[in-house]
Amino acid sequence: MAKRKYTGWDADAPGRRAGMQELVSLLNQHFGLWNNGTWGVRAKRGKSTPSVHGTGRAGDLSWRNMGNKGSGNYQDAVRMMDWLVQHADALGIEAVFDYFPAPHGRGWKCDRGAWTVYRKKAFSGAPGGDWVHIEISNQWADDPAHYQRVFAELLGGSAPAPAPAPAPAPAPAPSGRRPYPGRPLRRGSQGEDVKWMQGIVGATQDADFGPATERALRRWQSKFGLATDAVVGPKTWAKLAAQ
Repeated sequence: MAKRKYTGWDADAPGRRAGMQELVSLLNQHFGLWNNGTWGVRAKRGKSTPSVHGTGRAGDLSWRNMGNKGSGNYQDAVRMMDWLVQHADALGIEAVFDYFPAPHGRGWKCDRGAWTVYRKKAFSGAPGGDWVHIEISNQWADDPAHYQRVFAELLGGSAPAPAPAPAPAPAPAPSGRRPYPGRPLRRGSQGEDVKWMQGIVGATQDADFGPATERALRRWQSKFGLATDAVVGPKTWAKLAAQ
């Protein structure tokens, strides 16, 4: 595997890019994760510099157990990351960031061709983040057919060997209420749970927990006599689910 130049953010795209979307879809199908966000023009979490998500060449994939998707098994993500790095040249992979391991996650980049375990804070959400961030080059970002061919060649149109049995799905919430995800939502969180919460507290439903969502959540918590900490823990979640 040859080292390649890392692109990072180069320019914001006007929308989702077909090659990136196809890659994420195929990874979800073959490794059991789910799409936790691709294109979105914004700054990096906690920083003023633009996120690579804005280029349309980045995606987040989660193994979080949502009942109808995600196994809750970190090893599913590890298998996917190992496979991405093994075939990084064919797939145009430029970066893989793993938010889960302590102390501050780890990252693989094409310009060094190796994993680095971070000893100081490198990105928001680590450790313990239940998603993987991947970035690709511009070469095939608009070419879904390329990823279809590569997956057919490498995987023969079938999924890898079965993973160990996933963790049991959480018990359904009473009265059809949305189940608590097992960890609080706070500034920097993303995904469908954030989007659901935003719709209740009156924030823009962009699935990205930023400062505007934080303000809306504080107002909502105050209205219901909850601690105005802008964190969706079990008590705030229960109140949201009761609305």
